[in-house]
Amino acid sequence: MADINENILEEIGEELRIQREKIYYTLKDVANMTGLTTNTVSAIEKGKGSSLNNFILICRALKIQPHKIFRKEIDLTPLYNIPPESKRRIELTKELDDLVYNSNFFEIPRRVSDIIQQLNANKDQSNKFSVYLSGYCKEGTLEYEKHGNYKQYRKNHSAKPVKKYK
Repeated sequence: MADINENILEEIGEELRIQREKIYYTLKDVANMTGLTTNTVSAIEKGKGSSLNNFILICRALKIQPHKIFRKEIDLTPLYNIPPESKRRIELTKELDDLVYNSNFFEIPRRVSDIIQQLNANKDQSNKFSVYLSGYCKEGTLEYEKHGNYKQYRKNHSAKPVKKYK
């Protein structure tokens, strides 16, 4: 566990302890209701030995919604930056989503090479794009026709529109 989370876990544990004491439960009462040991419950209340499963078990025993425990905003800055190759994959996926969902690009049949050219992607990624395009076909947004050893993809106008997150 990263040291950056130590104070947060201690605060969460303290909130759980306060809630437990408010309803006059002992550590043993919570242990009996969760199947955890009293040592585990105690450790969680001290910000140690936590897991999401154990946290939810304790919330159930205390009849408290988990979001009530998080009273303060938590700084969600990741410890490390996302690698450049992952950033590029994410950018390409967004650009491909935009081509599929928000443009007329697929009104005419398109080969993978057309898509790679449109997105200024590396030709070595043609297999990845084939996989991505298969996903759009599975959801019904695109359809394809096979022509020898390649496929041509186009919009499937008979499919229900797919809502994507923005």
